[in-house]
Amino acid sequence: MPTPFGIRRRIKRLLGMPIEGAAVAEEVPKAQITVVGPNGKEMTATVNVGMSLLAAAGALPKPIASGCSDSSCGTCRVEVLEGAEVLDEQSAKERATLKENGYPTNLRLACRAELKQGAVKVKAFELM
Repeated sequence: MPTPFGIRRRIKRLLGMPIEGAAVAEEVPKAQITVVGPNGKEMTATVNVGMSLLAAAGALPKPIASGCSDSSCGTCRVEVLEGAEVLDEQSAKERATLKENGYPTNLRLACRAELKQGAVKVKAFELM
């Protein structure tokens, strides 16, 4: 007989016990992000592949700052120090936003740069 709210399943899941009839969840590939803050302090987190740098930095004690939600302000700009190949290609919109805000186009917008599997190290100019 099923329990209210799936209590047995939840307890088994917490204890790492096998759950009969449950589908095995596929493991999500991981990436590592290291953010160097303006003060030079490094913070590292392991996150899911496919996240933006901005979303991934949310797992850090001091995330990358963001001032908009549509990649128009450039607040979340970062300099890629290592692992540029772990990020997707820079879009025309991203380059245009950097140029319009007076930033070098070799920087990346953390809200637009998506992680692939591997490790990346970036320097953030503003943290929350």
